Amino acid sequence: MSKKKLLPITYYLLLVIVINSCIASKIGSAKRGENLSMQITEKKDVVNFAALKEQVAPSLASRGSNSRGGILTLSPATGSLLSLATDAIKKVISTEKNKYTAGYQFGLTDLVFYDQLSNEGPFDPAGMQFKGFRVVRTFKNKEGNIDTAFTASFALDTTNVYEILNNSLFRLKVQDFQFHYAKAKIASTHKMKLNIDIDISFQTSYVTPDGTLNANITLGKFYLFVRDAPLDSNASNYHSFYNGLKGKSLTGKSFIVPRSFGYHIENGSPTPGYSQGAYSINVNVKESSKDVFVSKVLLENTNLIIDATRKNVERELNKKLPKNVQ
Repeated sequence: MSKKKLLPITYYLLLVIVINSCIASKIGSAKRGENLSMQITEKKDVVNFAALKEQVAPSLASRGSNSRGGILTLSPATGSLLSLATDAIKKVISTEKNKYTAGYQFGLTDLVFYDQLSNEGPFDPAGMQFKGFRVVRTFKNKEGNIDTAFTASFALDTTNVYEILNNSLFRLKVQDFQFHYAKAKIASTHKMKLNIDIDISFQTSYVTPDGTLNANITLGKFYLFVRDAPLDSNASNYHSFYNGLKGKSLTGKSFIVPRSFGYHIENGSPTPGYSQGAYSINVNVKESSKDVFVSKVLLENTNLIIDATRKNVERELNKKLPKNVQ
């Protein structure tokens, strides 16, 4: 092929690259003038425990008769015959030394989990007011205007309120999720998709009646793993993808916030009781436009895996060594 014929093709390819680069720069690397905000949502008596059906824990004698062939009647207190197992092995984004990944954090502190004090105990759920929270990331676009890059709302999952009452545990679900611009650099202008990992942790500090101070205790962690999220709002699956995330349960669970032991005024005198439950929420977001992942299990249990591997190796070596050498 002659040079004259090659020139138009070369110019065309360069034009495609420039156009695609402009699209990628518009959707990716949106971080100038970044602002991160988080808002808590509260509602008085978010769970109406008074409206729940009465629960009666079966006695030891009744359990024995049921186990010998009687009909087992399950009340909400006794739970279900089936355990709901979830996959614990997930793949999370590794942000180390990779230009196509980005991370940022949200946080709220000095929150209270209940709208009233209690005389009942540290895990008295009465007056629980935590309903959920919302996170928003904005940035300044090329025109200098504030633009929304990412918003997400998470709500208390009230599918099984007996779990909150009986086990002092709660779960979260996605209420709304919208992604418009990535902070991470876009690796491929043809893909225009993003991988997003969100981990949420609840922490508290509290005092027990015996005076023990428990500082910065993690009550629970939640994870949301979103893969191949479209960034092009004109894509055919853009709206359906994000609508499909609504109502999705997050991986993980958390204890409700324990009330700290203290005193309150009752009948004109200091009376021992329990607080409204102070807590904080931390949210970490990771973005990646490349499939750069590492195992969450490996991340969180590296030392345990190393120890277990070493013990297994030593055990196998001892089996093979002569007895007089061991």
